[in-house]
Formats: sequence, C-alpha cells, structure tokens
Amino acid sequence: MGSDNLRNSKFPAKGRPWSELREHIEEMRSLDTAWTEPTNLKASYNAGPDIHEASWNAYTMYRGDNYLYANLLYPSLNHMADEIVGMALEMLSAPPEGFGTITSGGTESITLAVKSARDWACEHRSIPGTPEIVAPFSAHASLNKAANLTGLRVIRVPVQDFRADVSAMEAAVTENTIMIFGSAPSYPFGCVDPISELSEIAQRHNTWMHVDACVGGFFLPFARDVGQQIPDFDFRVPQVKSISADLHKYGYTARGASLLLLRDESLLEYQTLKFDEWPMGPFNASTVTGSRPGGAVASAWTVMNALGAEGYRELVQTIIDIRDKLIDRLNDIPGVHVCGQPEAGVIGVVGDDGTDMAAVRGLLAERGWRTGSLFEPQGFNILLNKYHGEILNDFTGTLQEVLQLVREGDHSVDQGEDSYGG
Repeated sequence: MGSDNLRNSKFPAKGRPWSELREHIEEMRSLDTAWTEPTNLKASYNAGPDIHEASWNAYTMYRGDNYLYANLLYPSLNHMADEIVGMALEMLSAPPEGFGTITSGGTESITLAVKSARDWACEHRSIPGTPEIVAPFSAHASLNKAANLTGLRVIRVPVQDFRADVSAMEAAVTENTIMIFGSAPSYPFGCVDPISELSEIAQRHNTWMHVDACVGGFFLPFARDVGQQIPDFDFRVPQVKSISADLHKYGYTARGASLLLLRDESLLEYQTLKFDEWPMGPFNASTVTGSRPGGAVASAWTVMNALGAEGYRELVQTIIDIRDKLIDRLNDIPGVHVCGQPEAGVIGVVGDDGTDMAAVRGLLAERGWRTGSLFEPQGFNILLNKYHGEILNDFTGTLQEVLQLVREGDHSVDQGEDSYGG
C-alpha cells in the first residue's frame, strides 16, 4: 500500500452490504494478474480446476478452525496432519523414526531448521563466536531472514556451474559453523546442489545439514519415479538432519502450508519452545506462528489424496516435457542461455552477449509475461506448470522480439519488479 493510501484511509462509520463490497473488490482486482493465466511464469502452481476446487472446498470447511487448538477441539486436523507428514516422510525416504511439522510456508520451515541447528549446536558443540551457516550464493533469501531472527550469520559462497561449490563451501567452514545448507533445487536456477558431498562436510565438522527442498520436495521424488536422473538429496543421504518442503508449491495445496521434516523425532526438542512462567501454564510451541488456519491442513490432506502418487507423477512428467522443450528453444535463441541443467520445474535464463536482461524482462512484462528477476547473473527465472505447454511458441517468439528491441536500444520501458517479493 502506498503512503498516500495509508494517510487517507479512515475507518468506515457504518458497514456496507457484501454485494456492494464484492463489486468494489472486483473493481480493485481488475488490474491484477490472474494466477491461472498461462502468461504467469512467476509462481503459478496450477494442477487444474478440479484440484483447485477440491482444495478450496476443503479449506472453507475449516475456515473458522484454528489448528493451534487441534489437540483440544479439532482431532480431525491432527489426524489429517499425521497423514500428511507420514506421506511426506515416505516420499522423502525418511527412516522410521522420522518426524515432521506443518508450517505456514518455506520461510517458517527454514527458520525452524535454523533454530533447531543453533540449539542442537549449543548442546553438542563449543561455539566460540557468533554461530554461522555456510550456504551457496544461490540459497533462498529466507535463510538470511531466519539467521537474522535467531542471531546467526550466513556465509554465502560463490557457486560453480549454478550449483554449490563443495570445495569452496568446506573452505568457508570455521569453528563457528553450526549448519551446512543446500538446495534441492535452488530457487533461482532449478539446479540441485550436491547434497551428498555437502553432507560429508557436515559430518566431518559435526554440523547440522539442512536441505531446502521447498520448491522441489513434491517434484523431485516423482521426477525420479518417471526415470529422471535425480541426485540423492533427501533422507537417503544419512547426514541430512532436516528438510523443508512446501505443500503450497508443487504440492498444489492452498497457500499457507509447508513442512519441516526431521530425520529423528528426538531432534524435535531443539525446534520446540517450552515455557510455563505465565498464568496459563505449560506452553509448548513447535512452530513460529501461534494461530494457524485449519483450512491449510484440510486442503493439503485433500489434494494429496485427490492426486495420489500417480497424479503427482503425471503432473511432473508433463512439466518435464514442457521444460525440456523450452530449454531447447531457449538455447537456440542467440544471446540467451539456460542456467546449468535444471532438474525441477524451475529454470533460470541469462544473457550471454552483454544484453541488458533487465530491459528484456521489462519488455516481456509490458507484453503480459510475468517472470522472476535474476540479478547475479542478470536475467529472469521461470516456474512451470502443466499449462505452459500451450504458450511455448508465443513466449519464445516474444522473447526474440524483445531481445531485438533491446539490442536496438529500446530501454525506455519500466523494467518491472526489482525485488523477489515485488
């Protein structure tokens, strides 16, 4: 909201009927990008209208229910949550003692992992200075948010071929290192870091190993099932202590749902805040948020059961086919290339001849194509869904057109959002 709107907004003296408010909302939304539009290449995890309808119907069934009070008031939510976590642990090859928590999103999942690693290190290690996390430069920005909240430092290490540089990561480890962080895949480029090798670093230095699979947790296992060569990234790697995986990305559930999964339930003690010095007695919090929408849990359970493993495999195969076709076409366009060899539904596109890719991205946005921003290297990224096969010709044709305009000096257009959340 702009500052003028903040200053001019006043609390209404009287209420207004829903019919009038709905009309006002529809007017305000007239300039919004519909999340289902195939031209939305930024963050549209769309499994189709049937799945969306089932997800929304389940969400609204629990629209007034607070998952915080599931133990006391809503046992059905606990039942669904247990099944969601159990399915995810199986999907990510967890041992029998694995455990998991439903969170509000990837940022909360990563924050809880960082908090757990810090508290685990305090018990098992001697940390002489400020605790540090060693991560590749491509790690999601929410890692720094988590570190800021928990009093840690993040040491970002340059990547090699768009993946974590194992040797450089190990060289960055100090006596203050309490976590090694890897992505499966990285959000900017869609490439899976060498998790097995990073985990060996964690083992040698007695640190926590976390895998950020927020964008790949519900994609990579099914990609492996359909024959893709996916490097080990999950609990198959013995040193991995925690994995974050978003339900509301390629899990296709309603917004507000992610998972933090632990190799062993005994690690939950480092995630949990226990407190009883207040009038209401014991307070045991295993999440950052307090109140949590029951609808997000119901949606996740519904979607996972509506799709089943077969449905996820079909969606993943469709996206892989689209991705491979798009990569071939992009690599045939002079002046741009795809970052590395992406394994999931995310690809990064950068310039290779000095082309102003920020201007390219701005001209794409002017023509209705919404992409994510890349700054180092300069370019854009794309998150694919099953409907993007319909637009490959139009998109690559438009990209060639705007590349030519930029080479001819057309930089006048607004270059679009300049931040991840913009």
